Amino acid sequence: MPGILINGTFIHNTGNLIMNIHNLEGVDMVRLHSAFIAAFSDYAEPYDKTLQEMMHIIERRGYDPGISFGTFDDEILAAFTLNGIDTWNGVLTAYDTGTGTIPSHRRRGLAARIFNESIPALKQRGIRQYLLEVIKVNTKAFDLYAKLGFEVVRELDYYIIAKDELSIRNEKIIDGYTTKEIADPDWEQLKAFWEFQPSWQNSIASVLRKRSLFSIMGIYDAHTLAGYGIVEKETGDIPQFAISQPYRREGLGTTLLHELLKHSDGDTVRFINAEATYEPFKFFMNSIGLKPGHGQYEMIRNL
Repeated sequence: MPGILINGTFIHNTGNLIMNIHNLEGVDMVRLHSAFIAAFSDYAEPYDKTLQEMMHIIERRGYDPGISFGTFDDEILAAFTLNGIDTWNGVLTAYDTGTGTIPSHRRRGLAARIFNESIPALKQRGIRQYLLEVIKVNTKAFDLYAKLGFEVVRELDYYIIAKDELSIRNEKIIDGYTTKEIADPDWEQLKAFWEFQPSWQNSIASVLRKRSLFSIMGIYDAHTLAGYGIVEKETGDIPQFAISQPYRREGLGTTLLHELLKHSDGDTVRFINAEATYEPFKFFMNSIGLKPGHGQYEMIRNL
C-alpha cells in the first residue's frame, strides 16, 4: 500500500509502526555511518569503514542528500538509499552509492518503498535513469532490483590482493621507457586507450571529485605516452589502468603497476569493476597472481 505524502514526507503504516520516508538533507554523517554499521553488521563481510572512509567513498561517487532517502522509525534511520548524481552516457543519472536496512526492520519491503517513492523526486531533478551495481552472490538484492525493473547491462569483475602477494616480474623500467606522474592529464587522450568504459566509481568524474587523493602515472616511449594508470594513494584502489594497444605484451603493464604502487600507502591492491568479458585484462591479472572475486552486475532502469 503506498504511503501518504504530508509536507514532503511519505508516511507509512507498517504493521504497528509509523514509518517516515524523506530525503537525507540535514542528516549528519555520524548518523549515516551508524546506520551503515548496523545494516551490514551481520553480513559475511561486515562494513568496517571508518566515518572518514565512508565520507570519502560516497563523496567520490557523487553523494547528494537531496536525492537520497531514508526510512525513519522515530529517530532511528532504519533503511536508506544514498544516491549520487551525474551524467552517464549523455543522460542525467542517479547512482546508488549505498543501500541498507538494519536487521530489526528487514522483511518489510522498506528498500522497495524507498526506491518507488523517490522516483518523483528524481524526475523532478531531471534524472532520467538509475544505475547501480549488485554483487552476484547477493541474490536477494538482485531479485529485488529485477522486480523493480532494473536490467543487467554488463558483468564486472573485481580483484583484491595484498601487496606482498603480487607476482610482479618487471620491477625496473624497461630500457627506452620512462615513467612520470601526470599532473594535468589530457582526458581525451587517456580515453583513447580504453577498451571498455570505466564503471561509475572508476569514472573520470569520480576521480576528479577527489583529485588530490590520486596519483596518475604515465609510461612513455621517448615522448609518446604508451600507457597510464591511476591509484588512490591511501587505499591502493586502481580505478583506471591501460596500455596502448601497440605496446601490449611487452611488460609495460607490470612495470607501470610497480610504479603506481610506489605511490600507494595501502597494504592491498584493488582493481574494482573491470568488464568481465574483456579477456586481455583477465590474462594480465592472472599473470600477476590475481583471481577475480564473485563479481557484480551493473544494472540500469529508465525513469
